[in-house]
Amino acid sequence: MCIYRVRFFSLCLFILTISFAFPSSGFGQGIKFTGSDQPIEKRTSAAFFSDSKPTFHHWFTIDFDLQLPSNGTMGYIVRVKEKNQGAIFNLHYDEEEGQGVFRLNEEGKASLITMRIALEYLVERHWFPVRMNYDLQKGEITLQIANEAPQVATVSIASPYSPNVTFGRSDYMIDVPSFSLRNFRIGNKEKKIVFPLLESAGNKLHNASGEVMGHVTNGTWLLNDAFHWHKHTAMRSSSPSGSAYDPKRKSIYYFNSDSLQIYEIPTGIRRSFRFSSPCPMRLKLGNSFINHEENRLYIYETYYEETYAGPTVVSLDLTDFSWRIESSDYLQRELNHHASYFLPDSRKILLFGGYGKMVYSNDLLFYDLTQKTWSQPERTRGDSILPRYFTSAGRSEVDQKIYIFGGMGNESGQHIVGRKYFYDLYTLDPTTRKTTKIWDVDRKGNLFVPARGLVIPDSNWIYMLGYPEHLTHSFIKLRRFAIHDGEYEELGDSIPIYSDKISTHANLYFDRHLNKLIALVQESDNDIRSSLTVYSLNFPAISESQLYAFPGSKKQQNIGFYVLALTIICIGIFLYRIYRRSKHAEPVVPLPDVPKLPEEPQTNRIYLFGDFTVVDRRGMDVSHLFSARLQQVFCLILFHSHNTGISSNLLTHLLWPDKPKDKAKTSRGVAINNLRKVLSELEGIEIVYEEGHYRVVFESCYCDYWDLKELLTQETDVLSPKVLSILGRGEFLLGMDDPIFDKSKYAIESMLIEKFQKSIATSREDKDWSSLFRAAEALLTIDTVNELALEQGLYALYKGKLEPRAALFYKRFTENYRRLMGEDYAYTFDDIWRRIIQ
Repeated sequence: MCIYRVRFFSLCLFILTISFAFPSSGFGQGIKFTGSDQPIEKRTSAAFFSDSKPTFHHWFTIDFDLQLPSNGTMGYIVRVKEKNQGAIFNLHYDEEEGQGVFRLNEEGKASLITMRIALEYLVERHWFPVRMNYDLQKGEITLQIANEAPQVATVSIASPYSPNVTFGRSDYMIDVPSFSLRNFRIGNKEKKIVFPLLESAGNKLHNASGEVMGHVTNGTWLLNDAFHWHKHTAMRSSSPSGSAYDPKRKSIYYFNSDSLQIYEIPTGIRRSFRFSSPCPMRLKLGNSFINHEENRLYIYETYYEETYAGPTVVSLDLTDFSWRIESSDYLQRELNHHASYFLPDSRKILLFGGYGKMVYSNDLLFYDLTQKTWSQPERTRGDSILPRYFTSAGRSEVDQKIYIFGGMGNESGQHIVGRKYFYDLYTLDPTTRKTTKIWDVDRKGNLFVPARGLVIPDSNWIYMLGYPEHLTHSFIKLRRFAIHDGEYEELGDSIPIYSDKISTHANLYFDRHLNKLIALVQESDNDIRSSLTVYSLNFPAISESQLYAFPGSKKQQNIGFYVLALTIICIGIFLYRIYRRSKHAEPVVPLPDVPKLPEEPQTNRIYLFGDFTVVDRRGMDVSHLFSARLQQVFCLILFHSHNTGISSNLLTHLLWPDKPKDKAKTSRGVAINNLRKVLSELEGIEIVYEEGHYRVVFESCYCDYWDLKELLTQETDVLSPKVLSILGRGEFLLGMDDPIFDKSKYAIESMLIEKFQKSIATSREDKDWSSLFRAAEALLTIDTVNELALEQGLYALYKGKLEPRAALFYKRFTENYRRLMGEDYAYTFDDIWRRIIQ
C-alpha cells in the first residue's frame, strides 16, 4: 500500500496547489484618490498593514502603478514608516514648467531624490510603474519611476523592517494629489504580498488570498469603471451630422455642414468651431472615417433621394479645419446600416451589405482614396454571406484579418419576403475577396443587431455593442463572442438608445492606450436633428458576477478546507475501488508521473515563463533591477536573436515612436547601457551590436525561452521532461501585456498548441494512455479552456482506469473556465463521461 500513500499525498498537494494558484483575474482594478481639491474630510487614505505588519530582512521592494491627476493637484502620494525606526519616508508629487516632479523625502529632514519627468510623457503613458527598493543591509533606498534611470539615496534603515505603508492622506499629512493606484505589491525573495485591488465596494483592503490587511477611506474602486459605462457628455446638432473617434488625439469629432464639436476623453475639454466655409457636400447620413496618415476626416454619402450632382466624398483637415472635395463619383446605392472598415495600407474604405429600396445587399464595394473612385459592386468569393444590413466589421489586432458579424436580412435579398436575424461570423481577405465562415449561432430569444465597429484585441474574443432595433426605447448591451465557437456573454451595464429612425446608430471603438472601450450613440427623432452621447468603459470589461466576485464569501475564502475534505473522500473511494479490483481483476498500471530532471545550479538564469525572473551569478534574485522598460528592451532583442538581431531603428520605433529622433536615440542608448549594466550581474550572457543590429549571445547563462526554442527546433518530444519543466513555471510573459509582444506570444503558443495536438493524436492512435494524459494536461497549461484537451485527458484517465482522478481533472478545467469566461461550463462531468465511455 506504500504506492497508494504516495499517490494520496501527491493528489492532495496537486488539488491544493490548483485551489490557491489563481488569486485574481486580470480585469480593471485599483483605487481612485480624491485629493486637495476637496475638503480634508473627503480626501482619500489607503492604509496597508495598519493592524498587522509584515517583517522583512535584508531587503524588500514596494511596487505600484500610478495614474497622474488631471486637475493639477499636488501632495504626498505614499508614506512609509517603521514603528521601531525613527526615519519616515514619503514620495511627494508636484508639477513645474511642464514636468512632473517626484521627490523622495526623509520626512521633516531632507529631500533625498528628485526626479523630473516630462508631464506630457507621463500623461501619454496613462499608467506608469513606481518602484522603491529598500536595501536594509547597505542602508539605501532606490527609486525608479516609469523608464527613468534608478536613483539611490543613503538612509538610516536597518534589518528587520516592518513597514506601515499609507497612500494619500496620512495622519497630519493632508496635502494629497488626485491620483489613481493599482497593482500594489511589497516583498522580497522570501515573502511577497500582492493586493489585486479588485474590490468594488467597502473600505477593506484584501490581499490576493482574500485576507484583510488594511483599510481605505473615501476611495473610489476602479473596478466599477469596468462594469458601469461612464457618460462623458452629450452634444446636439439641428442639421444632419456624423461622428468619429480619433484614438491618436483621444478626441470625438461631431460635425455637421456648418460646425464641428470636439470632446477630449482624458481631459473632458469640449470645444466648438464654426467652419470658415460650409461643407461642400450635402450631408445626409454623415458616414465617416479618419485617415491618420493625412490627418484628415473623410465623409462620404452613397445615395440621395432627389437628383444630386455635387461631391459625394469630402475631407476635413483636422489641423486647420478646412474642407477639400475628394470625389464626385456617385454610387447611387442606398446602403443604410452597411458595414465599413478603412484599410490604411491600401488607402481604401471597404463597404459591405446595407439596405435600400426594399432590398438587402451582400455586395462588396471599395472607395480608393488615391484614384478617388468607387469600385464596381462585386460578390465575395468563398463561403457565401446572405444579403443583410445592420451588419458590422472590424479588424483583428493579432492576425490582421477583417471580420464581419451578424445583421438582419434574408436569402433572397428582398425585404418583402421578410427578414431574420443573423448571428454568424466570417473572415474576409480584402485582397482576394475570399470569405470564410467561422460559425453560426442559432439564437431564439433576446434578439439584437450589432452596432458599428467590432473590437478584436486578441485571438480569443470579439467585442460588440448590440441592441433590439425593433424597439423605440431600448438598451445597448456589450457582448463578447468567442472567435473559435461563438459562445458569448454580456458584459457591463446598459446604455439607453432611442432607435425609431434610420439615422440612429451606435459605434464602438477601442483605445488600447487609454485601455477603454469608447461608445458613441447618435440618435435622431426625425432623421435631421440629432444628439451624440459619449460613453467609456474600462477594458477589459467585466460581467455582473465578476463585479462582486472578490474577495468572495466566507465559503469561498475557506475553500481550501472543503477541497482538502473532498480530496480525502475521493482518495478513500479510490483506494477502496483499487482494493476491490485487486481481488476481481488484473492489476492496473496507473499513469506514470513525469520523470523529474536532476537539479541544476540555480545561478545565471533567466525565466520568461511565469514571473519574469533573473538570478545572478551568486544565486540572488535580481529581477527587481529590470524595470518595465528594461524588460521590454531585453525581450525585443532576445526574440530577434535567432536571426540577425533587431535593428536599432526598429527598436527605437517600437519603444519610442513619438519622440524626436535625437531624443529617441538618447533614450535607446540609456536603456541599452542600463540593460548591459544589469546583465553584468550574470555570467555567460552578452548584448552585442553588429552591423546596426542588437542581439543576445548566450554562453553559459540559461534562458528558458531560448532553451525551449532550441528544443522545438531540434524536434524534441514536447512530452520530454525538459519541455514540461519549462511550461510548468506558468504562462509565457506573464503580466507583460504590451501589444509589441503579441506576435511573439502568439508564435510560441501556436507552435506549442499545434505540437501538443499532434502528440494527442499520436498517443491516442498508439493507445499510449500515459502520454495522452500528459499531452492533454500540458495543453491545458497553455490554453486553459481547450475542450479537446479536457476530453482527451478524461479519455486517457478512463482507459487508465483512474476514474476518481478524472473528476479532479474536470474540476480543475471548470474552475479555470469559470475564472476566465465568467460563467459555468455548459457540460457536466456526467455529460462528458457518458460520451467518453460509450
